[in-house]
Amino acid sequence: MNCRLRPFLLLLIFTALALLTGCGVKGPVTRLPQPRPAAPTDMTLHQSGDDLVLSWELPRTNQDGSELTDLAEFRVYRQQFEPGEDCPDCRNDFTLWRLVELDYLRHAQLRGRRLYLTDRGLQAGQGYRYKVVPYNRWKASGASVEQRQVLATPPPAPRALQARPSADGLQLSWEAPAELPEGMELLGYQLYRRRPGQTFGPAPRNRELLNQPRFEDSDFEAGRSYVYAVRTIVMQNGRVLESALSNTLVVTPRRGF
Repeated sequence: MNCRLRPFLLLLIFTALALLTGCGVKGPVTRLPQPRPAAPTDMTLHQSGDDLVLSWELPRTNQDGSELTDLAEFRVYRQQFEPGEDCPDCRNDFTLWRLVELDYLRHAQLRGRRLYLTDRGLQAGQGYRYKVVPYNRWKASGASVEQRQVLATPPPAPRALQARPSADGLQLSWEAPAELPEGMELLGYQLYRRRPGQTFGPAPRNRELLNQPRFEDSDFEAGRSYVYAVRTIVMQNGRVLESALSNTLVVTPRRGF
């Protein structure tokens, strides 16, 4: 090689190496942190017979105020405690009770933007505390919300549920409980409907509390069978309680009679 060209070639090689190393080493692409969901809103917990019904509104925003578009699931945790002998707030020994996936509502019922979930067959006199945590599709947890309640002895259920055809569909009626225990104030009734072979959902058929022992149902398919039942709703010591279900009634409504 020409001795005059050697310094020039060395300079070119050095420059090329410097340019390559100056670009840095490329690594894997890192996903930017996703905003976390805000807490569910308007969470309620009320007694229905020997069950407790949880419900809450789906959050609409993330904690940073941005729109929540990737909400995927809720994890519901439960803690049991002894009223008067325990401090549930002093403990954090929650256990995972339900996983509610919005694409697969196996345990919950969604009505509009409100979710309903029922904890069944509980023990009167025991306390139950629940924590609901939202998750987005990236498995990032959001802010939680909690409620707790001590299960009381439920009020008596309505009696003699019956149905008859009406001009608009089906008229259901029932008898109020003969007598309420001392300290219970009658607020009204909730009516429930299901298809044969299914279970009653936690959300009632009526949109608003019924203050009379009757209900007009017109939203059904003629010739199909439905099962109805009703609950008493009372106020006791500042808490709303529901009775167990009344007798069930199987009806196959038809139009125009």
